Amino acid sequence: MKSALDLSGVSKLSTELLTSLDEAVFFGKVTDFVKDHFEEYKVLAYRAYADGSTQLVADNGEEIEGSQLLEKGKGLSGYVTRTKRAYYSNSQRDPLLATTVRDECVQSELCVPINCEGTILGTIHIQSIKEDRKFSEDDIQSVMEILSHLENSLKNMRLYLIAKNLNKELQQKIEEKEKELKNRTVIASKKDEDIADIELIGRSEAMRELLLKCEKVAKEDFPVLLVGNSGTGKKLLARKIHNMSERKNAECINVHCGALTEQQLDQELFGTERNIGVIERANGGTVVLNNVGEMPISIQSKILRVILTGELFRLDSNIPMAVNIRFISTVKNDLNKNVEEGTFKEELFYRLNIMNMKVPSLRERKEDIKLLSEHFINNSNSQDAKVLTNKAVEKLSSYGWPGNIHELKNMMERLAILVSDQFIDEGHLPNLEAEVEEVQVEETIEDFSEMSLHELERLHICRTLDHLSGNKTKAAKSLGITVKTLYNKLHSYGLVNSRTE
Repeated sequence: MKSALDLSGVSKLSTELLTSLDEAVFFGKVTDFVKDHFEEYKVLAYRAYADGSTQLVADNGEEIEGSQLLEKGKGLSGYVTRTKRAYYSNSQRDPLLATTVRDECVQSELCVPINCEGTILGTIHIQSIKEDRKFSEDDIQSVMEILSHLENSLKNMRLYLIAKNLNKELQQKIEEKEKELKNRTVIASKKDEDIADIELIGRSEAMRELLLKCEKVAKEDFPVLLVGNSGTGKKLLARKIHNMSERKNAECINVHCGALTEQQLDQELFGTERNIGVIERANGGTVVLNNVGEMPISIQSKILRVILTGELFRLDSNIPMAVNIRFISTVKNDLNKNVEEGTFKEELFYRLNIMNMKVPSLRERKEDIKLLSEHFINNSNSQDAKVLTNKAVEKLSSYGWPGNIHELKNMMERLAILVSDQFIDEGHLPNLEAEVEEVQVEETIEDFSEMSLHELERLHICRTLDHLSGNKTKAAKSLGITVKTLYNKLHSYGLVNSRTE
């Protein structure tokens, strides 16, 4: 350490600091000056916040951005901020330094609070790698002397930080108010959403089983993976699970993973300080990841981190934020293929696939077609309710419905506008190509052996008689020959005596 303080240097520093209202620049210049005065290994500066947390902002004159935020009282900076007293440690085994991250070569460290009119703006840390260097009260007085010459600069910075914090608190309150109003809108619209749930109806066995499982899953709080073709109602089922869960008073937000670019999806999910992301907005509620198999690998890694740690990082911040989210994911096909191809992270698949629910296609629940059709066609019809005839239902049931419920809904809504009759007959329906069921015939492979047509005929006649319990009249009819001809053939085989009719 230099024996005397460079007064002209500290005066110049004070002037420079008065011209800047950037705390990163402020702390960077202070550490640079202190390092030059003490001539030690490192001089660090931590910024202290109103809640007692601290953050590294300068290292040997270099500005540090986005470092980890230390909780109140954590580390040496947290201890000095809380006690408002300087502290030095000349031992690497000091228990107070157990939670302080620093280079292994550091032998001793001095930490002095930057105190301005009772407010701790931050802390100055001087680290030495010399084994014989022992910090003392004299070193504390040297740092305090430097800070005393920067009194006006500190006051200026204090006022700036107070104004900045007030603006930040005001902005935070505005955002909280906007979120509160948005939540009120969400809660107020719950009745409409519950009404929408009626579209998830059906009397088929497949739907009864699905709705029963839905009720059980809603009571738990683990992730759910919904598998089903397009238009089967996966998003509606996800909403139903949310509405029946303990999270029903919080938000349930859908994110279409396949409809956004990687950058847009990243922004949509994780957001920034100005544009809050979906995960943060839905905190305490549910996020529905539609077509999750189309999510880029980089986003998958970040979603997995949220699930594992319960922490969210905004795109413009390295400060973790605690979140409590339930993820419900939807896919058209099984994700196992994506995992095998390396396009979907295996660990994320297992995390999202804790409960797997298959959503049946419309062809698997044709018993519900009449019920669904009459619901859709009368949903916006204020006049007399329309009814489908049996012929119309048969025609609808014979169709394959590649677009599933969405296709049926669109067709019925068009009919509601175009058909004024109360009864909807098959003639009112558009041309629908009946589904041809593929009948799989099991091939029976028998051992082949060479034989003449005479031997083959004999074998076939004998098997026919065995099948009909020896009744020759029935056997002749089955073979398409007369009984006389049958007897003649049997005689030629040596099985019966000749018979003349």
